[in-house]
Amino acid sequence: MNRINPLHIIILLIVIIFFIFFQLSGLKSELREAQESYKKSELLAKELLAYKKFYGDKKRIKASLHKILSQRSLQKAALQIEQKKSGMLIRSKAIDLYALNSLLSKIFNGGYPVKVLQIKRVDATHASLKLEITW
Repeated sequence: MNRINPLHIIILLIVIIFFIFFQLSGLKSELREAQESYKKSELLAKELLAYKKFYGDKKRIKASLHKILSQRSLQKAALQIEQKKSGMLIRSKAIDLYALNSLLSKIFNGGYPVKVLQIKRVDATHASLKLEITW
């Protein structure tokens, strides 16, 4: 009675080995899911960094806005430009629709972060404008 049957020990070891392999396969699947999640997060971080470089470059935004606003068609529009610490406010009480179209197409195609855009029609050929661009 004092002796342990070696067959019981072998069966117990086999059961423990199967249990360990079962746990290991579950951990492998969790590891694959974590790796896929990490890759997705890494791609998202790279995209966000690219957006931050593009939209967060104050010097580029300021220089290109001044270039747009110094165009001949917009000089006749009597734009009131107000520089702020966090952006630029552009106003006009009566801007020609051609100049407005030109300005907005350049702003929207240039990818500027627009915070406020208000356009009201004054008459058939003019509109009032309030445009705030942040950086």
